[in-house]
Parts: sequence; structure tokens; C-alpha cells
Amino acid sequence: MVFDSNEPLLGIGLAAKKLGVSPELLRLYEREGLIITYKTESGHRLYSERDLEWIECFRVQITKNKMNLARVRMLLALMPCWNIKSKCSKTDCKNCKAYKKSNVVCWTLTDQGSKVCREASCRDCEVYKNACQADKLNHMYVVIENNEKKLN
Repeated sequence: MVFDSNEPLLGIGLAAKKLGVSPELLRLYEREGLIITYKTESGHRLYSERDLEWIECFRVQITKNKMNLARVRMLLALMPCWNIKSKCSKTDCKNCKAYKKSNVVCWTLTDQGSKVCREASCRDCEVYKNACQADKLNHMYVVIENNEKKLN
């Protein structure tokens, strides 16, 4: 049997316990658009091992780099989904809210510009999966911090 780290198996209570946080905090992260929680037909939240890794990644940014949730969301919004996912055309980019607004995380949008985006599940999207890499998030943070220092 092969274990798939993307398979949502853990309920919110067990996921919270594994992370050392409260279930309410996990719900907050979901409301803030930091994580896409899998929900069963009855509405129960389930988390995969990859989800837990992702939560740990941005929790490190919050604790180590003293980021707030808005700052983490801003970093995620800067991810160039139009390049990572499908090499969107200029027309797709023109119609895409995530492309036009640098403060919107693409997977939080209900009306997405490209046909590829509209037909895809955000949990399975390459952008969402790549966002989970701590080194990329760390790199983006360092670039933004350096740019802000130059401006001041």
C-alpha cells in the first residue's frame, strides 16, 4: 500500500493536536485563505499530511519572522500563478483577478479568469502545491523585506 501525502485523512481535532494548535485556529487559517480545507459531504474538515506541512510552514513565518496573517496572505498573492500553472495567455491574465490584484491569493477567488483555472480543483493546483514549499515562502519574505529596507 502506497501512502499519498495529499490524501485528506485527519479530522480537525487530530490535525490540531498534531500541530499543537486549536481547531479554532485551523478554521481561522481557512477563513483567511491560507489553506484549502477538504470537506466531506457532511461538512467535516479533513487534513492531509501535506496540509499539516503547509500549516507548519506558514506558522514558522508567523513565529520566526513575526509575520501576521495579512503578510502571509500577501506573500501568497505574489506567487505568479499565471506562470506556474498554465502559462496563461495575455487575454487570460487580463481577465484574471489574481493577476490584476497583487493582494489576492488566486485560490480564494470564485471567479477566475482562465478556463484552466475554472475547471481545476484548487487543492490539486500546482500553484497551491508549490506554495507549500517553505524555502520559496522564505525566499519571497527575504526579497520583500530587502525591498522595504531600500525604500526606507
